[in-house]
Amino acid sequence: MKKTAKAIEALLLFIFLVSAYSTHAQNFSGRLILGLNGSQIDGDGLSGYYKPGLVAGAGVRFPVNEKLSIGPEIMYSMKGSKASFDQVTKFGYPRIIYRLNYLDLPIVADYRISEGVQLEGGLIYSRLLNSKLDNGTNLGFVNVPYIFKKSDLQLLLGLKYELFDNVWLSGRLLYSVISTNALGNNQLNNGLIGGTSRGGFYNNLLQFTLSFYLFGNKSVVLTKNQETVPALKTPAKTF
Repeated sequence: MKKTAKAIEALLLFIFLVSAYSTHAQNFSGRLILGLNGSQIDGDGLSGYYKPGLVAGAGVRFPVNEKLSIGPEIMYSMKGSKASFDQVTKFGYPRIIYRLNYLDLPIVADYRISEGVQLEGGLIYSRLLNSKLDNGTNLGFVNVPYIFKKSDLQLLLGLKYELFDNVWLSGRLLYSVISTNALGNNQLNNGLIGGTSRGGFYNNLLQFTLSFYLFGNKSVVLTKNQETVPALKTPAKTF
């Protein structure tokens, strides 16, 4: 809980600092981000994006040219994995749930492919705040800090669409490029009947968010209804 509180404090501090600086900013845009994750952990013996989780944060973008912008984000992200209903009822899996809460620090590039449509790509450094496992016993959720590494590195690829003025819908795929298994080659019995998980763990997420434009130079936000490059002033005629 202390780590989660610190993550929320860091997020609020980031929003405050960017908001304060925005009064002097002329060349970047800021936005709030809120959405949902559907997550799984490749390598844990389960499958499917059945673990829902909240994702919330903020970000800024700096323009590179009229089509490309880049900038950092800070996100509180609930990840993990969960046995599906069919796995429990049809195949006799225990009701396994991993709850992993991360502080994500993405660097994201937006590329305009048409008016109101952008392609996203980037790299995310993630810091694990806490990890819990419910393996279907009467113990409920227990802390398992020894299973997962404290840091993760993920690739991000997504597409976003402008729903309304300054409101964007984004769909992203996130995938770990390094294993998060802190146990190395040791076997881990996570409660699966007659089986163990061994080898690498890789966070695998489908993420859907709404981004709300807040401030900054509106020319940075490449929208359907705004010019991406300010119009040049017509020089006054001389006589």
